[in-house]
Amino acid sequence: MKRQNIPNIREFVWKIIETDISLKKDLNRGIINVRSLAKHILDEQKITASLDSVISAIRRYEKAPKNKETYSVYHTLNHARIATRTKMSSLLLKRTDDVKTKLGRPDKLIDYQGHEIIRVLEGSQALTIVFDRKNFEKIKTIFPKSVILEENKKVGMIEIDYPRILKKTPGVFSVIYNELAENNISIIDALISSNEHILVIDEEKLLTAFEHIYELCNN
Repeated sequence: MKRQNIPNIREFVWKIIETDISLKKDLNRGIINVRSLAKHILDEQKITASLDSVISAIRRYEKAPKNKETYSVYHTLNHARIATRTKMSSLLLKRTDDVKTKLGRPDKLIDYQGHEIIRVLEGSQALTIVFDRKNFEKIKTIFPKSVILEENKKVGMIEIDYPRILKKTPGVFSVIYNELAENNISIIDALISSNEHILVIDEEKLLTAFEHIYELCNN
């Protein structure tokens, strides 16, 4: 028998669990071996999917709150676009008038025509600037040492572009943050602007973070 190609493994697995009352109860009680269940689903349903992807879907079902909003969160993530930027640096600066004045002239900091970028993430007491690593020394010397609270020379950015329904979908950010926290990945800083979500991550963890978020958005 030919195996089925399933575009959304998480949705497929969750539907199997939701429609099998006995399975659902036993899973919620924690008396089912997840790996054995995943193998059973693969064999019974004849689908083309990896064992790890089915196990991941089952484990996410166990952790997720069982309500309509949960499905809306994953529906939103399924329609998000993600990208990464590598070879970046960041500075955490005191929020002073002098700092804001200097940041008010970004053309003095980077070369827009050379497609260089700078992002400013503002807080009430401090702000973070993220920029191309090749400009690290140049930009660092613009600010006095007294206003530099922290420097990270090797960071990367994950940029997530959500569909418009994000504003009507509670819980999207917590799913992403929990996924990263469970995999021991820290977020240096973050920016949310309309439907755009930017995460600043240590470069050593960038690929791993991207893979986990990519899986969330494609399961």
